[in-house]
Amino acid sequence: MIEEAEIKEKLLDFEARFGRGGAIDTYFAPGRINLIGEHTDYNGGTVLPFAIERGTYLLIRSSELPPARLYSANLDLEARFRPAEITRDNDWADYVRGVFLFARETCGDLPPFDGLYFGDLPMDAGLSSSASIEMATALGMESLGCRLTPESAVKASLRAENDFVGVACGVMDQFTIAFARKGHAILLDSATLDYRHIPFNLKETALVIGFTGVKRSLANSPFNERRQECEQALNMLSAKTGPRKNLVQISANDFESARWSLPDILQRRAEHVIYENMRVEEAARCLEAGDPETLGHLMNRSHESLRDLYEVSCPELDALQDISLKQLGVWGCRMTGAGFGGCAIALIQEKALERYLRRVPGLYWQATHYDAEFIVTSPGQGAHKL
Repeated sequence: MIEEAEIKEKLLDFEARFGRGGAIDTYFAPGRINLIGEHTDYNGGTVLPFAIERGTYLLIRSSELPPARLYSANLDLEARFRPAEITRDNDWADYVRGVFLFARETCGDLPPFDGLYFGDLPMDAGLSSSASIEMATALGMESLGCRLTPESAVKASLRAENDFVGVACGVMDQFTIAFARKGHAILLDSATLDYRHIPFNLKETALVIGFTGVKRSLANSPFNERRQECEQALNMLSAKTGPRKNLVQISANDFESARWSLPDILQRRAEHVIYENMRVEEAARCLEAGDPETLGHLMNRSHESLRDLYEVSCPELDALQDISLKQLGVWGCRMTGAGFGGCAIALIQEKALERYLRRVPGLYWQATHYDAEFIVTSPGQGAHKL
């Protein structure tokens, strides 16, 4: 997390940019990492994410006259919108506009505001920077007289992503950011939103996020195409096995019996989703039992499936995973997030961490000519007002 002294500097920046006035409130929404369970959430499956200790900060103050004035310190970009005329501008602030738009359905008319966004979360890295902005904004509505429950904040943020920005993602990112608990992962059933916190019981084990340096935007990736392929596979399998609401409701046995009825590409998509969902439940048991070896094996199988069956990896992610697995003390490594770039996460013996961080950046650069950023993390707290 960012030090208090830097937050105080940003408060001074806020007044220099927007002028002096009423009280300025501060909110924090973390990024998230998914330990396992990729591309299962929008297929009604289970996921095992947790909040990381980096995220987005929002300084916010209501104002009397439109427009709402926004500034991203990370991007050094301004944005504005009029509360009565909210339209997409295809910029970073669309995530804010969308949340504001859907929060009004719960709270009615909201005043314009000044908002300064900053943080230590890499953008377009697969760590849910967009959901972090959305959830910080949703919590920040409290400063405008609109106190959303965590459930309502998740709903407004998800609708901003799906219906306003146009990315057909599932609920995992926003839900994790809202409900995360320090020292725990969340085992979330995406279909019912039933969840439980799983203690991170792996002793003498470190988690390292490796950002490949390959940025991606889901709105400009084949993400929505993958979702459509899953819907096609579900419809064709349901014709053979009986109606199902989601792909994960089809058992492995039923899938293996009926897979011949699908084109090859849809077979591979469905196979990943169905077996990945099974890996999530087993991974949760590994966390509870303190079994990093089996968890690492599951992470490796997950990466192979995402690479070969779901085809959402990329050469840089594959290189980072391959290099990581060749290092002493690495239990497992996999791409995390939607893919097409972004990050991998490695599960490492604590005693091997220093050596890993010393060796892997150079080996990765030799293989890809990208500079990777490595973040040692642990499960952190969810979104909150500071």
